[in-house]
Amino acid sequence: MAGEVFNPVYALVAALLWAFSPIYYRSFLQRFDFLNLNLLRTGTASAVLLVPALYYGFGAGVLPALLSGAATLACGDSLFLLSIRETGASVAAPVVYTYVLLVQFTAVAVGEAVPGTNFVAAAMVVAGVFVLSRGGRGKPRARGIAFALAGAVAWTVGQDLIKVATVAGGDFVVVTFCRNAAAAAALGVAVLATGRARRWPTGVTPRELGFMALIILSDLVLGSLLFVYSISTIGVAVTVVLTSLSPLLTQIFSRALGKEAPSRQDFGGGALIVAALVLAVVL
Repeated sequence: MAGEVFNPVYALVAALLWAFSPIYYRSFLQRFDFLNLNLLRTGTASAVLLVPALYYGFGAGVLPALLSGAATLACGDSLFLLSIRETGASVAAPVVYTYVLLVQFTAVAVGEAVPGTNFVAAAMVVAGVFVLSRGGRGKPRARGIAFALAGAVAWTVGQDLIKVATVAGGDFVVVTFCRNAAAAAALGVAVLATGRARRWPTGVTPRELGFMALIILSDLVLGSLLFVYSISTIGVAVTVVLTSLSPLLTQIFSRALGKEAPSRQDFGGGALIVAALVLAVVL
């Protein structure tokens, strides 16, 4: 019982880590092309996870993990970065989390029994992210929101594949490495094919690279490890509802750091998300 009570903490810590990264990715996108930045993210994470993955050994679950990386990290995250560039973190992060509703329906396909309260919680999350996406003023958001919604579809496919990989017996460290490696390989091909390798920025200082590496490692290494482990223990449906705390935290942190200025309407949407989390965990 103690383990069951504690397990949700892994997803919540991942949500905390993932709340910071979109805020800083927007500034990175001022220097890097979105595909180059995503290649840097996934390549760095793959390099760090290679030795631990070799230690645990490759076996069952590798194929769905590779497919998950291609769908979620290569396709979904690239669309998410495009959305951040277009609309900012405080809009892109909430809108992309509409994938939470999609996962509630697709989790059944990977053998999970989804409680009725999870559907209610997912609906509340969607309502919350809608309110968040409508707050504030500025340039039109339609294009950025479209990118985020497309990213949500890709994320949905990839998260279910994580469950398939872990159910097949894949170690969560190996699954995390495979996801990043597959994404890095796909993005490397895309960068070369589109000529974006020539757009790699010059003059990036070691200090800037070090800070970028810190954000990347917290996002795609530590955050992803916690996320995959959470899915392997408490399932896809609950994990994605728990990690949907990230949009609210992104709003709070972006304001605290002086990066963006969320409105009362934005925080109202965040309150809906918090209520959904309570419903998902307590009931």
